[in-house]
Amino acid sequence: MLHELSRGTKIGILVSVMVGMFLAALDQTIVGTAMPKIVAELQGLSEITWVVSAYLLAQAVSVPITSKLSDIFGRRTMFFFNVIVFLIGSILSGASPNMGWLIASRAIQGIGGGGLAAAAFTIIADIFPPRERGKWTGLVAGMFGLASVIGPTLGGYITDHLSWRWVFYVNLPVGLIALAIAAVALPNIKRDSRGRIDWLGSISIAGAVIPLLLGLIWGGSKYSWSSPTILGLFAAAAVMTAVLIAVERRAQDPVLPLRLFKHRIFNLVNLIIILSSAAMFGGILYIPVFFQMVLGQSATSSGLILLPLMVGIVFGSIVSGQIVSRTGKYRIIGLIGFATSTLGLLLLSHITTASTAGQVSLGMVILGLGLGPSLPLMPLIIQNAFGPEDTGVVTGATQFFRTIGGALGASVLGTVFNNQLTTSLKALPTAGLPDQLSTALHDPNIITSQTALNQVLAHIPHNVLPLVQPSITAYLDLSKGSIAYAISIVFTVSMALAAIALVVFYLVEERELRTSHGPTPAPAEPAVV
Repeated sequence: MLHELSRGTKIGILVSVMVGMFLAALDQTIVGTAMPKIVAELQGLSEITWVVSAYLLAQAVSVPITSKLSDIFGRRTMFFFNVIVFLIGSILSGASPNMGWLIASRAIQGIGGGGLAAAAFTIIADIFPPRERGKWTGLVAGMFGLASVIGPTLGGYITDHLSWRWVFYVNLPVGLIALAIAAVALPNIKRDSRGRIDWLGSISIAGAVIPLLLGLIWGGSKYSWSSPTILGLFAAAAVMTAVLIAVERRAQDPVLPLRLFKHRIFNLVNLIIILSSAAMFGGILYIPVFFQMVLGQSATSSGLILLPLMVGIVFGSIVSGQIVSRTGKYRIIGLIGFATSTLGLLLLSHITTASTAGQVSLGMVILGLGLGPSLPLMPLIIQNAFGPEDTGVVTGATQFFRTIGGALGASVLGTVFNNQLTTSLKALPTAGLPDQLSTALHDPNIITSQTALNQVLAHIPHNVLPLVQPSITAYLDLSKGSIAYAISIVFTVSMALAAIALVVFYLVEERELRTSHGPTPAPAEPAVV
């Protein structure tokens, strides 16, 4: 029985799932700083977004499926499956001879990485009752925050001193350690051993999620939001969602049971996860942009730049988990957390070219302290509202909606940033610059990329470039103010998302955390529309 596991066995289980979570989270951030050299060697600038998108798409599709499979075949079996698939994808990514190979390999990584992220919270839910698991989920969530900040620094260091291929090969020793620990410590817990694989439902999920995420990823960047491509993708997602609902209504053992959506807490908490994940992207993506493009910091120092945010997230995750476990209550912690993250984003929304690193760091610490509690708290609230038989499915759903929120945040905030920056750049004086160069400098993709800017300048005649260089320098100096202002608008939108999450969390009913794995909670409540 699970409650009879020794303390040493439980610690071994915790270490294995924490290593698995670190492995999955690290790979989402470590690749970014290596991308310039990857693109230069494989000659695939036009396909650069697919390196990230392929991982994201595969992760979103695989999470609900692998979570359901873990209920049927057991946690250890699927943990091994996810780690091995992830390592195969890592080996293939590191050996990539071209961009197509790399993109396909990243998709394989995404399948394993998505399963690992969901497995961490699911396995902890299996071995600890809700009242006790808060402190442990806080530690696991802290690993996510740690990996999110270590990733860019480690990726830059490895790329500079070894090769970009080792950004992927470095996963091998970490993954083998996770497998070794899991082989000894992890029990093969099954919650639905007689269940069946819902193949039609799995295919329908893929058909609904892939066009939705592609629309969010491409919208406002590769294509305009009103383009036939984006509208067609969203229409396809809507049609396939209808198909998914019809399929799951008839499925004997659905991969995503529709009865979950009849539960008020399930709906509200997953909405909060989408909002908070989208808001978090404001900090993760645009704080480094501010330091690099406005304050002139190097790209490889991104990890150090984000250190205050990481400290806040890890501290907030661990402390909130301890408090929730001791009190059995989560409402006040959640309200304080979202109010704090809203305050942090409010401070960051006032950044200008005159802002100091210390002022930005203060906003990051406050933001991190607010975001920290939400990472472990949201899965815990949902798990507490359902019985043990639904642990895998509902935990997988939280990771699924976190991925959707991340894609939504990246696309919406990216559109806000690009639109605001384009407007600001067009208002800057371009006296003394050729018309062609003026037009190019109005493009945010050029003004924020030294490589792209160098490609534009390479087309300027050598005898003309020295004459216009002073005007180019003056324009670039002024553009720093435009970049800072655009980032401040991004943080304003992120603040609004965090504030909405705060309001929605206020509607979440508090149910004291159970001190045992059972019994199954009361029947589902009517859904909130």
